[in-house]
Amino acid sequence: MTRYEIFNEMLFEAYCKKAITNAVKKERYKKAARGRIEQPLSTLTDAMLYTLAAPEEETDLPEEPFQVFRFQNRSFPIYDRKLGAALSYLMPRDREIVLLYYYAGLKDKAVAPLVHLSQATVCRRRNAAIKRLRELMEAPV
Repeated sequence: MTRYEIFNEMLFEAYCKKAITNAVKKERYKKAARGRIEQPLSTLTDAMLYTLAAPEEETDLPEEPFQVFRFQNRSFPIYDRKLGAALSYLMPRDREIVLLYYYAGLKDKAVAPLVHLSQATVCRRRNAAIKRLRELMEAPV
């Protein structure tokens, strides 16, 4: 190894040490600044803790559905996480057909004009979508 290579190696090591030292200092400074802003809960008074609590109206509300699909001014809440995820993988038109058929209770004849397809196409796409949903729901997570 030449003197030049040794010098470059020493220079690079010094640069790395300085960079690490600066990164550590920066993180310590951030932590100290955060510590000055935040207070432990044990130092707060009961009145202050009460103001941090959620209002009673919020706690009495039912839990929101995991996923909501909307189509033609209708909302379809899906409470099953796995089903919601599987529905999101379907093509939008197929998802609309499935939601209108199973959740809105419409028959293929009533769904067809809403999605601008023939009744036979709606039936075929619905069956294919149900098959795809089964595959997605049975797949390991």
